Amino acid sequence: MTDPRLSVALVNQKAGVGKTTSGVLLALALHHQGHEVLLGDADPGESALTWAERVNMPFDTVGLPRTNTGTRLGSYCTPDMVAVVDTPQAETHGRTVRSLLRVVDEAIICVSPSVIEVERTSGMATHLAEVAEHRDTPLRVSVLLNRVIAHTISAREVRAALTDEGYHVLTTEIPMAQRYVKVYGQMPTDDVLGPIRDVSAEILDRAGIQ
Repeated sequence: MTDPRLSVALVNQKAGVGKTTSGVLLALALHHQGHEVLLGDADPGESALTWAERVNMPFDTVGLPRTNTGTRLGSYCTPDMVAVVDTPQAETHGRTVRSLLRVVDEAIICVSPSVIEVERTSGMATHLAEVAEHRDTPLRVSVLLNRVIAHTISAREVRAALTDEGYHVLTTEIPMAQRYVKVYGQMPTDDVLGPIRDVSAEILDRAGIQ
């Protein structure tokens, strides 16, 4: 087992919040920035793995086992790698998600700017609290706002509400745009990767990686 240089997991209680899209794009952005990347897919649907293999993404990909997922992540890593893990919805696959949260360096909660999405973070908070006692070091947790309509009151209110609840909300937001809806199964273009590069820069900065 080898600990990667950095490991992040994209998480949420529910499906359909952009975890897979964000995870694959983040892996590609990190690769373009010169990092050795592993994309791990812990979702039984393996949509991230299917996408990456379909377009021959230029980084390592692996379908992670459904049992002891976190402890076995290191068997696919090297010390120089940045591992990005797409997770299943925690509501029905809590054991898998918690297994990963025990070992990764950062959990990125993907959230759309709506009241119900903010309420769903309370479910993730339960998982985060459960794994805290099993970790040697604190888990970094951040929120990525997805499908944001720029300059709307809802986006500002959601950011403020999550910040008040103690979450670190990443400065970068992923806009509501057709290019993100249609990107699945395609090789992403530069205009799609633009905001994701900023997300990767924030994550690397939080990890102290230049």
